[in-house]
Amino acid sequence: MKKWIFLFCTGWLNAFTLPAADSWDLRQCIGYALEHNRDLKIQQWNVESQQTRLVEAYTAFLPSLSAQSGVNFSFGRSVDPETNTYGTVSNLNNSYSASLSVPLFTGGNLIHQFKLTRLQLAQGKSQTEARRDNMVLNLMELYIQASYYQELASYTESKLDESRIQVKKVHRLKELGLKSKTDVALIEAQYAADDYNHAHTLHLLDNALLALKKEMAYPVTEELHIVSADWHVTVPLVPSEPFQDEIAHTYRVAEARLPEMRQSRLAVDASLYGKRQALSRFFPDISFSAGMSSSYFRTLGKADFIPYARQLRNNWGQYLSFNISFPLFNRLGNAMNYKRSKIAYRSAQEEYAQRQDELWADVQQAILDRESLRKEYLHMEQKVKADSIAYAVIARKFDEGMAAPLDLRTASNTLLSSRATLLQCKLNHLLKCRLVSYYQGEPLY
Repeated sequence: MKKWIFLFCTGWLNAFTLPAADSWDLRQCIGYALEHNRDLKIQQWNVESQQTRLVEAYTAFLPSLSAQSGVNFSFGRSVDPETNTYGTVSNLNNSYSASLSVPLFTGGNLIHQFKLTRLQLAQGKSQTEARRDNMVLNLMELYIQASYYQELASYTESKLDESRIQVKKVHRLKELGLKSKTDVALIEAQYAADDYNHAHTLHLLDNALLALKKEMAYPVTEELHIVSADWHVTVPLVPSEPFQDEIAHTYRVAEARLPEMRQSRLAVDASLYGKRQALSRFFPDISFSAGMSSSYFRTLGKADFIPYARQLRNNWGQYLSFNISFPLFNRLGNAMNYKRSKIAYRSAQEEYAQRQDELWADVQQAILDRESLRKEYLHMEQKVKADSIAYAVIARKFDEGMAAPLDLRTASNTLLSSRATLLQCKLNHLLKCRLVSYYQGEPLY
């Protein structure tokens, strides 16, 4: 049965893939939206920014190396370093230094920070996928809505043409003395009502296309023509596998593969490493440092001075040091930070459990809606056939003078309502099938 539903949904998507030159099918609308949606672009830039933070967290393990050099001129009274006395002289002082620092132990802070940043990057990617999928689902719904009004407009236009023919016919019958003025007035009233319904449907179609343009980031000032789907895709006559089995299977697949659920799991893992990082602040920090330095000094105006290279050799110095820092007391800052991290971890676990409950309800609702709409469509299909026959019979009786205009009007409106309901059931069933297939792991586009 899953294969049957997959082929059915594939056939529905393929129904949109033969557009006219100036019309857009569903795949083209999705492709345009993915390329131009600004929210997705912003999220992609955020992911790239997060990648730079991951590189920064990785380089935190590397040693820190720095070098300095300075030149100092002094004028007026100053201390002569050779005699340690004040004098009015001009001095030149040139210094050089280089240092190296390596973190040896930070209580695991650097490791946890690296893992946390990596998880945050994965969260950003999952969030991008979730936004993309939600945008595509919304776009599908808006496309279906626009397609519904587009097809409904053809129904109302056809009904308006029939009413126009009825008006001409009833005027001719009145001239022959077979119809009264009341009959003519009632038929003209029906024509006016059909004209209004058609104009109102076109207005709803314009609104649906405008909403579709906004979701696609399509220029609202330009026209957008969409492809009318092939509404003759067959709806399965038999139900799917038992509800509970399919719901359980679909939930397991969706829980493992949906980007929103993956994002919630990553949030739990990230809060766990955040808690470990807060705990690492209770441990001492150990680091190693090394450096070297030299300098050159000269009193300007003196003929005797030590040469530059000799002074650099004489003043050359190096140092090595091991540093350890103990967090003894910082006004309970570390303790409160650790407590907040534990609360954040428990909160992330609860949010993940809540998302699981919501997903179970969403999966169950989608499958139940799909099967309910399938049954409604099959029943409405029979009703449309019956209403079509009833309308044809009453129209013939009206021409023969055996039915009142009110009967013709009622039969015509009933047929239009049944056809509109049938179309709505068909489109909603297609949308629910696509949603269930998405939950079952099939790509949206």
